[in-house]
Order: sequence, then C-alpha cells, then structure tokens
Amino acid sequence: MRSLRLSSTRPRHLLPAPPSAALLLLLPLLAASPARAQRVVYVSGEPPEADSVTVWTEQAKAGFRAATGDSATGGNYLAYENVGLIGRRLLRARGGPRLVLARAIQPALDSLGFETTVATDLESPGFALLVVRNAERRTAEAVGFLYWYRVDDLRMQAVVLRGGHRPRMRVWRTSRREYPYEWGIVEETRAGLLRFMMLRLSPGGTVWGIQQDEERYPLLGEPGDVQWPDLNADGQPELVSWTRGPTDSLFTECPDCPRLITERTFVEGRDGFDLLEERLLPTPYATLVYFVRLLVDGKLTQAQRLVRDPARVREAVAQGWNRRVVRTPWFVEQGEEGEAWPRRLGLRFQGPNGVKRYGIVFGQREGHWIIENWFEPRMAQRRFPSVTLPSAPGTKAPAEKPKVPPPTTPRR
Repeated sequence: MRSLRLSSTRPRHLLPAPPSAALLLLLPLLAASPARAQRVVYVSGEPPEADSVTVWTEQAKAGFRAATGDSATGGNYLAYENVGLIGRRLLRARGGPRLVLARAIQPALDSLGFETTVATDLESPGFALLVVRNAERRTAEAVGFLYWYRVDDLRMQAVVLRGGHRPRMRVWRTSRREYPYEWGIVEETRAGLLRFMMLRLSPGGTVWGIQQDEERYPLLGEPGDVQWPDLNADGQPELVSWTRGPTDSLFTECPDCPRLITERTFVEGRDGFDLLEERLLPTPYATLVYFVRLLVDGKLTQAQRLVRDPARVREAVAQGWNRRVVRTPWFVEQGEEGEAWPRRLGLRFQGPNGVKRYGIVFGQREGHWIIENWFEPRMAQRRFPSVTLPSAPGTKAPAEKPKVPPPTTPRR
C-alpha cells in the first residue's frame, strides 16, 4: 500500500476556480513517520452541479478502459479520482456529518456501473471509506478514498490498496495532540490474503499520514478475518486476527475437513501495532494435532492430560502413533456431517504396522478439549446368499447323484 503521487498536469476541466467553489482534494505523499515531508495537492474547479456526475462518470469509464498496467497511479489514477468525486458529491447531498450512513450511496454507484465498496465504523460515525476497483482490469490495484468532516468541510484523501476486497475500517480518538485520530484499514487481495494499514491524522485535522502498512511492517498476510475489540476497556482498540496458516507437517486434511486456526492479538505501541500473543485456536482437531505431536516428541506425561483415560497413551504408542515412517502419516478423511466444528473425526494413519483407520471422539474437561476415545471402524462384510442358476434352454439338467447313506458301525 502506498499513497498517491500526482503530476502537476491538470485536466482542462480542473482549472482553478474561485475559492468558494473549490474542492479540496488531499493527496499527500504519505510516509511512516510524521517527520517526513508530505506534499498536498489542491484540485479546484468542479464542473457545474447539474452535469458533474455525468462528466465524471464518462471520464471514469473511459479511463478504466484505457488503463495501461495494473498500477492505480500516474495516468491511470484520474479514473479512480472521478469515482471518488462522485462519492463525495453523493455524501454531501445526504447532508450532515453522520457518515455512518454512507453505505446508502452504494446503490447509486452500482447503477452507474462502477465496482465499489463502502465501509463505515459504527463507533466513529464521522468517517467513511470508499474503495474503487477497475472493473475492466481485475488484476489492477484499488484506490481507497477517506472521507471525514473538518467542521463543515467534507474532506477527501486517497490511498492505494493492493487488493481492495472486503474492506473493513476502524477509527478511534487518541490522547495525543500530534495525531488526535487514528484510522485502521483491513482489506484483502484477490487471493484472500489480509492486508493492514494504519493512518494518523495531522494536528489540524487536514491530512492523514500512513504510519504502518504491509510493505514496511507485515502484520497479517494470510487468509482469515479480523476484529477490533477493546479488550482492556481503555478506549483504544486492539487488533485480533484469525488466520488459516499451514497445518502441522504430520497432518493433511480433506477439502471440507477442519483446519488449524491461528489466533493473534496485536496491541498498539508508539510506532504501531505489535504482536502480543499467538496461539492455536483451541478446537477438537487442534487437540488431536497437539496430542500426536507430543507423542512424536516423547512427551508422554503431557500427552496424558489430553485424553480421558491416561492409560490410552501406552496404547497409542503401541500402535505406532509416536513414530513417523512417512513424511505425512496422518490424513483427515472426514468430519462430523453437518457440523462446522466437528467433535468426531475419521482419519487414516500410515504407521509401522501399515495403514489403519481410526474414528476419534472428543469431549471436554474443565472447559478444555480432550480426546474421549478412539476406535478402529469395522469393515462391513458382504454376504451373498447361495443361488442355483437355471439351466440354459435346450440343455438337459444333469442327473442328480444318488445319495449315499452314511456308513454304519456294525453292532457287536
């Protein structure tokens, strides 16, 4: 993610106009530190109210069709900017500083043929985010337009987003004069990878500076979801993510089977968000993976805490669960049908005694998942009744052999 850099060339319809009609579009060269220089571009001279949306719509569609490359900067930027100006016009038409209702402009933008998403924050109704994507070029970068009020002035600023899909935002007030507000944005790439950006508002409330992003300080970068809870109730949100990273090397899973989920909690420091804690989300499947890993590592005493009957640890060792004869000995074949968080799993294990299948049942003890039981499913045996086939037409049935009486023992 990066801030937009504009050339000094302005289209003819954006020539300077009287200050009363000026639109202030802030596009700074944002940096990670407030001490670095930033440049603000003032764009003035909106078309007349009656035809501005029509002009911007035509220019945006033509610009998207003519875009070269996937970059949203340089000559490709003007198309995005026109959609951002339309969004600003629609928000101003609604009146009032409550931008929490900004999602209401989504149908109007859809009807104009644009691919956009509007995000808001119920906790901070004076801020809104409009993400614009190029529908003519799916691989292109997106542009996010930040909207906020400074007194009665609805301000607008643009930042480039690598993905722009499923944007989520959170804005909160700080206790610092050098940046009174902070703005967190989470969006996704086309592949579903999470990306994080945090911006800080200047003391005068005129411009946002990028403090943290995935290029300078990778925070997420995996498929999943995030939330901004206030865990310690101090008015400052923390960031919690749930991502589906690579599973343990001992296991592979079927496409519809449960996966390991990593939960990470990030807290904000002076320079941005840092990792506070990382753990596997406690689930029945995660308990099984941990149990097998303890067996392989020889930590049998710890493994006993994860089963209802500690004696079953010796049974698992006898069946070779503590040995790795192939690279990935365990394969999760199925979960409990109709359950998103199954408490029963079917697995195939390739160990020193060959391939075996197990059904594993999970339970809870003192609020923690444990292995209740496991068993080897019995294969159903097919038994077919004996059938006498009829003789073919025109053939004589073979004569029955005379029955031979059983031998008798002569009496003495």
